[in-house]
Amino acid sequence: MKSALFFLLLLAGLPLAGRAQSASRMDSLRRHGELTGARPSGGLLARPRATAPRSTPAGRPRGAAADPVQQHLLGTTVNLAEARAEQLPDLYEQFISTTRAERRQWSYEQWDAAGAVLARLNERYAQVRTELPLEERLRIRTFQGEYHALRGARKVKSAIDE
Repeated sequence: MKSALFFLLLLAGLPLAGRAQSASRMDSLRRHGELTGARPSGGLLARPRATAPRSTPAGRPRGAAADPVQQHLLGTTVNLAEARAEQLPDLYEQFISTTRAERRQWSYEQWDAAGAVLARLNERYAQVRTELPLEERLRIRTFQGEYHALRGARKVKSAIDE
């Protein structure tokens, strides 16, 4: 019974995962944290930054390769603040591949860390998305939707298990 309910909830979210958003709708969602991987309750991750990236204590810009979680999820030491538009589809693909492979073992803290990496990816995507062809933008939107579906499925599973 639990698996059937879980399957139905997951299946109900699939049509939304690949749907492209209009630019104004994407901006609205991004402001509320729904596209960034951040919690919509507020905080630094829920707001896109229009200014230069903040620095870490080591003086490196946020999104730099110093983040070991980012290195693991993306499989590279790329500085996201400087990533080229043509690199982003592959970075998103690597991110979602790692997420798919490891999600069952993740704690809530690991989901939050992955959400922070996705927020940095989304921030860079917002800056360079017009340089990408439509097919690549749709592919990225699908990866974003899949991440949120996987995270939502984790929350549903946890609720069912309790």
